[in-house]
Amino acid sequence: MQYRFPLYVCLAFFLGGIAWSRAVPLTDPEIPTVSASKSPQSVSQDSEPHDVLPQPSADFVCPHPSKIGAIECFLDAVEHLYTVCRQVKSIEQIEFGFDKAEEGTNNLKSEFCRRKQKASLPSYFEAALREAQVMSSCEAAFVLNDLYVVWSVAIAGFRQYSNETEAEYRLRIAAPYSAFAAYSQQVRDALAADPGQQRPVQDCPNLTVFKP
Repeated sequence: MQYRFPLYVCLAFFLGGIAWSRAVPLTDPEIPTVSASKSPQSVSQDSEPHDVLPQPSADFVCPHPSKIGAIECFLDAVEHLYTVCRQVKSIEQIEFGFDKAEEGTNNLKSEFCRRKQKASLPSYFEAALREAQVMSSCEAAFVLNDLYVVWSVAIAGFRQYSNETEAEYRLRIAAPYSAFAAYSQQVRDALAADPGQQRPVQDCPNLTVFKP
């Protein structure tokens, strides 16, 4: 036996659906939308295979509205982005075992993470350099550049060396944190120095911005 809804019941459901769709917005007003005009520029095709788009937004490292400046945001991003890839690599080693984590495509997630964060950090770095220039701190600009070099070397070091034990690997990838902390403190010390002793960034001798 077949049951059919009366026509007035179907009409009521239809009209109710229209009213609901007009009353409830399709986008949450609390969630910012990204304009097409603000889409990130693609990176050059000859830099690395499977390049990812740069991530200029600092929302997940320094939430907006953020009380900290661009330099502190960069110092935070250095440790945060390194830790993200370190955790991804740890997941691969748990999933496939330490001895097989580099076999075949087992390291695909950590390699993608490395490329993604390598494309993300330059926006934080450039903003930090601009702030150092505004604050007329040549020394801070030098140390920021050095820290960027140290981070770029560290983020490339998640691959396991042949014949490297798990204990040796753990010690090696934990070592950059002390360097990050030391350089970060040097930046803060430079910014806290007597303004009369600061040299403008444009007067820095031989300041060559690092480009990995």
